[in-house]
Amino acid sequence: MQIKLALATALLSALWWNSATAQEHHAAEQKHGSGLEADTVQIKSVKELFTKGEVEGHVRNYFMATFNHGSLSDNYANAIGAEIGYKTASLHGFRFGFAGLFTYNLFSSNIWERDFISEKHPKLELELFDIEDPHNKADLDRLDELYLEYNSAKLRAKVGRFSFASPLMNPQDTRMKPYSFQGIKVQLPLQGKGLFTLAWFDHFSPRSTVEWFKAGETIGIFSPGVDEFGNPSACTHHTHTKGVVVTGLQLNPSKQLQAEAWNYWIENVSNNSYGRAIVEVAPQVKAGIEGLYQFQIGDGGNPESTQVYFPDQKQWLAGGILAYEPEDLHLSLNYLHIDGDGRFLFPREWGREQFFATISRGRLEGVGKSDLFVAKARKKWSGNFTSELALAKSWLPAPNDYRYNKYGAMSYWGWVADLNYRPSKPVLDGLSFRLLYIGRTSPDMDIPLKDMYYNTNFHNINFVTQITF
Repeated sequence: MQIKLALATALLSALWWNSATAQEHHAAEQKHGSGLEADTVQIKSVKELFTKGEVEGHVRNYFMATFNHGSLSDNYANAIGAEIGYKTASLHGFRFGFAGLFTYNLFSSNIWERDFISEKHPKLELELFDIEDPHNKADLDRLDELYLEYNSAKLRAKVGRFSFASPLMNPQDTRMKPYSFQGIKVQLPLQGKGLFTLAWFDHFSPRSTVEWFKAGETIGIFSPGVDEFGNPSACTHHTHTKGVVVTGLQLNPSKQLQAEAWNYWIENVSNNSYGRAIVEVAPQVKAGIEGLYQFQIGDGGNPESTQVYFPDQKQWLAGGILAYEPEDLHLSLNYLHIDGDGRFLFPREWGREQFFATISRGRLEGVGKSDLFVAKARKKWSGNFTSELALAKSWLPAPNDYRYNKYGAMSYWGWVADLNYRPSKPVLDGLSFRLLYIGRTSPDMDIPLKDMYYNTNFHNINFVTQITF
C-alpha cells in the first residue's frame, strides 16, 4: 500500500508540475511567435473532447491445427473476434481511453476433452479461448484497457488498465487476447537519446483468460508444473505478493549502439535484473550480449516450502547475437545459456521472455542448466510481404530432473516459418494475412508417447486473417 501511495503521489505531483510548466512554456512561445501548439486538436467544449477522439481496433480470424505423434489426438480450432478501442482527443496533454474485446469459438475439435493417452487438454488450441474453462465457447469478452494518460515532451504517464511492453512483461498480442496490466506507468524521455520507465502493477489479465486477477492469484494459472522434488506444484493461488515494480532504462546514444536495462522487483517473491547491448561492429554487422540475474525476495511467495513459487536460489542466464543486416534482410546466429542453483522462473501469466534466441512456441521459462542455439533469417521481399525462418536446437535437462526442469520439457530440434502479407491495393488497406508453421522433434530421445503431447514431435499450423482500423 505504501509503495502504491508513493507512486500515485509522485505521478500526481509530476502531472501537476509538468502541466503547469507546459502551459507557461506555451504562453511564452505564443508571445515570441513560436509555431508550437499545446494540442494537435483544438478543443472548444466537453462534447468535442469525445467527438474529436480516435477509434481503433481490429477484427481477427484465427485458425489453428496441431498434428501430434502417432495415436495422440490431433486438434483444430477456429476463433473469431474483435477488439475495439477509443481515445478522447488530447486536452493539455491528457487523454482518456478504453478498449474491449470478444472472442467466439466458430468451430473446433473437442478441445474441452482430454487426450485419452496423455490425459491433458489440447494446449495450443485451448489458448485461443479460456484456459480456465475449456467448455467456454462464447462468453469470452474482456475489458482490456481503461486508463487516463498524460503526454508531453518531458513526461509520459498512464494509470489504469493498459498494455505494457518490456523484455519479460509484454502484451504478446499474437493470439486472440493479449496480456494486460493494471497499475501506473511513468516514462521520462531523455532528450532523444533514450527513455526511463518506472511502473507498478498489482492486477493482471493473462492471455487466454477472461478475468482480472490480483498479482498473487495469477501465478500458476497457466501451468504450475512440479516442485524441485517432482511433486505437483501448489503455488497456484497460494503465492503472496502485492505486485511488481518495474524500472527500465533504454538508451540509443548513437546509431552504432543500443542498450537497455530492466529490473523487476516482485514483492515477497524475487528480484530479476536484465540487460542487453547491441553494437554495430562493422557496416551491416551487429553483435550483442544479454544477461539476467535472479534471487529470492522475502519467502519466495509463501512460507510453506510445498507452496513456494520462487525457492531460495540464485539464477542467471547469458546470451549473444551475431547479425548481418543488409537492406531488407536479417541473418543472425543466437545463443542462450541458463545456469545457477535451479530454474529460470518468471510468471508466465505476465508475458513471454524476449531474448535473442526466442522463437514462437519456444518458451524456456522453467528450466535450468540449459542451452539454446537458433539461426534466424528474415527477409522483406516488398513493401507488403515479409518472411522469417528459424532453426533451433536446445539442450535441456532430462524431464525427470525436477530440480532443473519444472514443466517436463525435453531437448529438441525445432523450426519456424512465418509469412506475413498485406495486400497493396488501396481498397484492401488494413487487411493482413499471416501463416505460421512450427515443427519440433526429439529424434535422439526415448520418450513415452504420453509425454510427447504438445511437447515434441508435433506440427502446428496457424493462419490468421486480420482487418486493422
